[in-house]
Amino acid sequence: MRVVNQWGYGLLELLIGLSVSLMVMLAALSMMTSASVTQTRLDAKTNLSLELSRLLTMMEADIRRAGLCYQCGETAAFQVDKHLILIDDTGSNNQGQCIRFAYQQTGVVPQLDAGKDDVKGFRFDADNQAVEIYENHDDTSNWTCQSGYWRDISSRNIVIDNLTFERKEVSTSNHRTVTALTITLSAALKEAPHTQESLSRTLVLRNTMRQL
Repeated sequence: MRVVNQWGYGLLELLIGLSVSLMVMLAALSMMTSASVTQTRLDAKTNLSLELSRLLTMMEADIRRAGLCYQCGETAAFQVDKHLILIDDTGSNNQGQCIRFAYQQTGVVPQLDAGKDDVKGFRFDADNQAVEIYENHDDTSNWTCQSGYWRDISSRNIVIDNLTFERKEVSTSNHRTVTALTITLSAALKEAPHTQESLSRTLVLRNTMRQL
């Protein structure tokens, strides 16, 4: 019977095979690392967007009640300087970083004046880069944008870069004033400043005012 000689792989072939395998492994590892980094960034962006949405929803829900007064008729107990909302403590300002408003918080009977639990507000704290809510259950004398009765409501994981309120008032044919408000909020992750997000919402307030 004839014997056939069988040869194994040579050293050069083994080296080439190992090199190709190594290149494939490195490429796969690079793709996995890139995918992991991309997913991490997407998760961070999503978390930031969710936090901004939470803050905007909280502010929107409260501001929509501005001027609410049960069975008050045309009284202006919950208007602020002839406006439903006041920006930066001045009636002439239509844009700023602090908003004040009031609505009937407790009871369902008419009120002549806004009480300590009825006055509200939100502002941007530039020093601490945070969104703050007005909170004072003692009286209304400190209900200003410059007082110290404000509490941080933003997450410690984010840095608020900016918060602005822009008001537009439109007169209707029945001599009433309709108020629209645009809220714009910008922030970044504290541990990843390059991850930034900016959201904006426009709302029309439910309550209107009779023109004087």
